[in-house]
Amino acid sequence: MASGTQLLLVDPVPGAAGWAESRLRELEARWSRFVDTSDITTVNQNPDSWVPVSADTIDLIRTMQVASTVTGGAYDPTFLHRLLSAGYTSSIDDPDRMTIAVDSPCLTHTVHDVRIDSSTSRVMVPAGLSLDPGGIGKGCAADLIVSALVAGGTAGALVSIGGDIAAAGTTPTAEGWHVHIEDPHRPAQVVATLGVSAGGVATSSTRSRRWLHEGAEQHHIIDPATGTVSTTDLATVTVVANAGWLAEAHATAALLAGRAAAIDYLDAHGLTGVAIDTTGAVSATVDIADGVVAHAVGVTA
Repeated sequence: MASGTQLLLVDPVPGAAGWAESRLRELEARWSRFVDTSDITTVNQNPDSWVPVSADTIDLIRTMQVASTVTGGAYDPTFLHRLLSAGYTSSIDDPDRMTIAVDSPCLTHTVHDVRIDSSTSRVMVPAGLSLDPGGIGKGCAADLIVSALVAGGTAGALVSIGGDIAAAGTTPTAEGWHVHIEDPHRPAQVVATLGVSAGGVATSSTRSRRWLHEGAEQHHIIDPATGTVSTTDLATVTVVANAGWLAEAHATAALLAGRAAAIDYLDAHGLTGVAIDTTGAVSATVDIADGVVAHAVGVTA
């Protein structure tokens, strides 16, 4: 999924690691916009038509719709047109992998207008709307894999896909899985370490995926309020939630909210999170603020 991936297992059953890698490659082949035979590419290239897709893809699209609802529309997976216009046409990690161009956008459609027929495993995307799984695809993939691993007998599992994490089952330490939050301005520095027992962790960032387009540096976070690349004053937001996809959706929403409102957004949703702004200042949700900010001051002084 155009990302570094880590798999950590506690008392795995034989073959667990190999199965997890195979399953991840299967999901990438179905969901990547950089794979011309994927379900996502196929539905984007056939608007207003019923397109057969896998059950995995139906689950992904339903998750996209729920993510849009729970974030009040701040998470929006329909901005592929905008990303392509901003120059994000090829994979950051493999420039030879390209996205096939899509039709001109229709701003009246939303992800909720995608029609799903579960009985025949088909979906219909309206003309002018194109889907881009992006981070939520990574979160969903991690969720599916860890759940299946634990259900299959592995005691505990953590999957990290480009920093989007899902974990379940027995943890390797009494504190849980240790998840490090890096300083986006100095990646060698760790701002905080969280102990996560289960669920998902995701970081939304304006720093991790950047490119030059028409002489200007761009990033991949599109603001639904403007339809353009976000001008948020936050560099990263990391969120802990009940699932990887949910952490990803809320991290994006909090990042778009900006420094003044991000932590209030997370506190209002009962989430744990850390925000780092473009100057390097660190803030955190009320449940962990004292420890995180004190540690961050020590790291960045």
